[in-house]
Amino acid sequence: MRTKDALKISTKNVKVYFKRSLMLMATMGITFGLALTINLWFQGLENSYKKLASSATDDKVVIEATNSMAGMVVDEERPQATRQEMVSDIEAHGGKILGDAQKFGAFGSVVLPVDIVKNAIEIDLSKSPTDAAPVLISTFLGEQLLNKKFPAEYTSAVKKQKDYEEYRNEIIGKTFIDDYGAKYYVVGLASGNFQVGSLAFSQLERRNNDLLNPVLELVPTPEGRPIVIDNGRMESWQVGEDIVSDVIIPTTDSDTIVAVFDNGVDAYDYFRHGKGRFMNTEFANRAYSVDVVAGVSPETEYIMCVMQLIINVISVVLGVIAMIVVVFTSIRLVDQDKQNIALYYSLGATARQVRIIYLCYFLELMVGAAVLAFGLASMIVLLFTGLNHDLLSIQAMLGFNQATYEPIWWYGVNITVFVIIIAMLLMAPLCVLINRKRLSAATLEG
Repeated sequence: MRTKDALKISTKNVKVYFKRSLMLMATMGITFGLALTINLWFQGLENSYKKLASSATDDKVVIEATNSMAGMVVDEERPQATRQEMVSDIEAHGGKILGDAQKFGAFGSVVLPVDIVKNAIEIDLSKSPTDAAPVLISTFLGEQLLNKKFPAEYTSAVKKQKDYEEYRNEIIGKTFIDDYGAKYYVVGLASGNFQVGSLAFSQLERRNNDLLNPVLELVPTPEGRPIVIDNGRMESWQVGEDIVSDVIIPTTDSDTIVAVFDNGVDAYDYFRHGKGRFMNTEFANRAYSVDVVAGVSPETEYIMCVMQLIINVISVVLGVIAMIVVVFTSIRLVDQDKQNIALYYSLGATARQVRIIYLCYFLELMVGAAVLAFGLASMIVLLFTGLNHDLLSIQAMLGFNQATYEPIWWYGVNITVFVIIIAMLLMAPLCVLINRKRLSAATLEG
């Protein structure tokens, strides 16, 4: 008997015993489909988040590191790094030092080279008045300059979107002088958010009670820091006065350095293994403070990694449940097929050929279950995205200070999806292995 013949026999068994085959595929499809649904949805969310949060910097992550403890309550036993130690630590993890931090204005806007945040610039820098500092504005500073407070809570996401568009029209391309005399020319918005602190839909609509809100609440949107762009005319800027020291600014802080990582991977490695202490996450043996100026915050990546770990655990639990169900079902199916197995042997089939028949049979069932699981999961995730299309698009605008309304799809494939599908297919040889004795001629004779 050739393998081709074994495949024909197994396919015939699927058709003859269609009801029981369908039941097994449905059980596997639903159980693994749930695991696939969670992974496809979360990977889509993560992909969308990283794309939006890094759009202004082309995946670069800009940080500010300081060993200054002024105004902070500090544990005396905590080690404190020198400036050179901070530089060495950042460079050891792939970071590039841009220099000592230069600040502009009473609100501490960081001065950065134009090439770092060029994607966020919406106005031609040449149009900037000679005495005004080109700035990517944060919502907080924007409200200060407009002398206008926008509400944080709305009953309608559309209303919140209209306020955001009104805010953009009122501030971008305009010149402002703050209460301390510093002059700004707004060329775009900083990589932050407009009154949307997390991905929870309740941030857009006060009465939104979506079941996913508690999970989405865990993922913060970028906080946003005002960034002044060095256009080569810094000496002519109208700088005003520093309300703390009453000196002319911009100032250079030798206790604080600005650095950039070319990609989020290096930034996350620095976050996990460097000596810098990030604002919202505490690790042991950290010797200086770090704040994210622009790009995807490693702290948010850390939150997503923890969430993915929990999803992986859930996927394993669902996989084990499905495996137990399939194994016991395969035992029952083989017991029901004793007459067919005896017929194969009477026709001259060997034990190896019989096992090949049932390997093909279980493999066809697993392929069918995998197709069903992936199709079901994709349908659920795409349906969720379709039903929440407007909310997701408005959330992307306001949560990441985007200029335009664009369709957002929380749907993505990751390595876990492939692992789940491969695990489903490996159930076929596992079932044959478990039923090895039941498929032998000696067992039938006994």
